[in-house]
Amino acid sequence: MARTPVSELMTPDPITIAHHETVGKAIETMTRREIRRLPVTKDGKLVGIISDRDVRQMGGRSSLKLPKNDQDDAYLQLPVEEAMTLNVITIRENQPVQEAIALMLKNKISGLPVVDREKKLVGILSELDVLKYCLDMLEREADR
Repeated sequence: MARTPVSELMTPDPITIAHHETVGKAIETMTRREIRRLPVTKDGKLVGIISDRDVRQMGGRSSLKLPKNDQDDAYLQLPVEEAMTLNVITIRENQPVQEAIALMLKNKISGLPVVDREKKLVGILSELDVLKYCLDMLEREADR
């Protein structure tokens, strides 16, 4: 169990957004799909990530669900590539979950895009995925 690969926990084929799409489209996608981060792709490759936190900071709001005024709308038209985080911290699908947890803690992030050998996006690992895994381990230990 200690060497469980990330691929066993990740969400495969994650929802993504193209680099040229707007911040408004990113917000709409995250809200509709109830997710907090979107990997950003260009020509099928991972080039960044945009999170609900990135978007809230741009709009100066503590929540994406708060009403906005007309002045807030300008940033919604920006392309995602102008708002995304570059140099995304990723993990390979065959790496152990323990390494993923260490990366998330060290970098204070709540999710990791999962890539294969060719750096193609194959999944996403969220803190919720990790918590479910930890709960399962604890329950198995308690049953012993």
